[in-house]
Amino acid sequence: MRGDGGDILLRLARYVRVRHDGPDGIHLVLEGDSGPLRIVVVVDRQPDAPGTWFIVDDGHLTTRLASVARFGRLLSGRSPGSIPPSLRLSPQQKLRQIRMLCIAEGRRMGMAVRRIAAGIYGERILYLSRNEWRASSWHRAFYRDLEGAGFYLNGGHIALLQGLKQGGDSLVA
Repeated sequence: MRGDGGDILLRLARYVRVRHDGPDGIHLVLEGDSGPLRIVVVVDRQPDAPGTWFIVDDGHLTTRLASVARFGRLLSGRSPGSIPPSLRLSPQQKLRQIRMLCIAEGRRMGMAVRRIAAGIYGERILYLSRNEWRASSWHRAFYRDLEGAGFYLNGGHIALLQGLKQGGDSLVA
């Protein structure tokens, strides 16, 4: 969004949960009744410039448009409304994302695979023989999550935060 920056920031001050001033604009995470809303305010130095909405036209366009509509309601002082279904994760998806992040962090720190698995599934994994470990459902689940964690290991979390990629089971816009 473009504008002089001042007026809009004053109007949004009570909703701001996180603010970061970057070279491309002011990044805000706003807290509404139904969850967070992330925007970037690109400051135009012309005080009389009207506001402009920039929306990326990609596979997430409908979700982005729903987010813009929520933001418009928030600007007008109304409740932003519910989060679009495409942005909601089921409890199982949330747990999988947490497991994948734990695996990615453990691998980044150089931990052994079985040690990471024991941290997720329980200490008993450390006492399994090599063949028992390979035949277990924990082994299959761990390696499925390890494959998904590759997304995070390769910097995918940055793309998720920017709303550019689909990672694991989540769709972010």
